[in-house]
Amino acid sequence: MVYHDSRRRVVLFGGTNFPSLISSDTWEWDGQYWTEVADTGPAARSGHAIAYDRARDRTVIFGGESNQGSTRFSDTWTWDGADWTQVADTGPRPFFRHAMTYDGARQQTVLFGGITSGETWEWDGTEWKQVSDDGPSLRGGHAMAYDSVRQRVILFGGQTTVPTNDTWEWDGKQWSQRAEFGPPGRSDHAMACGGNRTLMFGGAGFTDTWEWNGVRWVQIQDMGPSARMSAPMAYDSARGRAVLFGGGVLGVAPVGEAPSYQYLRDTWELAD
Repeated sequence: MVYHDSRRRVVLFGGTNFPSLISSDTWEWDGQYWTEVADTGPAARSGHAIAYDRARDRTVIFGGESNQGSTRFSDTWTWDGADWTQVADTGPRPFFRHAMTYDGARQQTVLFGGITSGETWEWDGTEWKQVSDDGPSLRGGHAMAYDSVRQRVILFGGQTTVPTNDTWEWDGKQWSQRAEFGPPGRSDHAMACGGNRTLMFGGAGFTDTWEWNGVRWVQIQDMGPSARMSAPMAYDSARGRAVLFGGGVLGVAPVGEAPSYQYLRDTWELAD
């Protein structure tokens, strides 16, 4: 999910309520209502990443996987508010549970990681280029956002062998680790940047909301949406609100059985 500036809409694509459904629909939130705006475009998937390229006025999607991982994707698509267009099928290898955000100062979409990768790639609107293989360790389920005031990409957490709580910044040339303290380690949380603050919510088992001010993390709420994982969040700059949708809750399963998920479809907003 991402905010499309020129149209003043939050855009959501795809996802799953595994194991019964994987989606290829596109929805937009205008602050009052969700409207389905397309049911064609990229193949149905989850675990993909999305960013809004402000310079080219396009929402960009890369990667993901089909139900139960039978197919993993390495395709790139853009949304102009009316149609999806596939713009590349080369670049990073198939990734899922990676993260992307748009670097407004450099006009590049930045991608990091995905379960088996510690690579950093950038999309300039025409092609992908690998720009680093150093920095954060291999991980998936991490989250990224772009701090437009400080002109840095912020990355927090993710799953390595255990959930991590490290904070990294990308300046367009290299990654720098900024903190090893703050929120407890987690994966599949949500991040969005608005104004002069980077917000983070949730992850498996968490209901807390944190703010990164460029120096440290500060917890600003411990109430609001229920605990959930894989809930996307976007910042609606016109309305000054972070928007959160859905996600999943891991259920308790008998010994020897796979855990079940409860999937959510509620929409929440956090005002400035």
